[in-house]
Amino acid sequence: MRKANERVLDSGIYARLRDVQMSEADRRNAVHALVQAERIAGTFLWLKEKVSDVGNWFLKPSLRH
Repeated sequence: MRKANERVLDSGIYARLRDVQMSEADRRNAVHALVQAERIAGTFLWLKEKVSDVGNWFLKPSLRH
């Protein structure tokens, strides 16, 4: 992940990873795992929104809000 993205998404986790004493390889692995977790969470949120949008198409007009 680019440093610019880390600063935008920084919730303290990236800063803590920079401060913790560990080898550079372990740091890269930790950041990579964090990026993958963020992608998976983003994908699930996107999928949840799309499923809820599709669900509105099948409701009767009287039940729509």
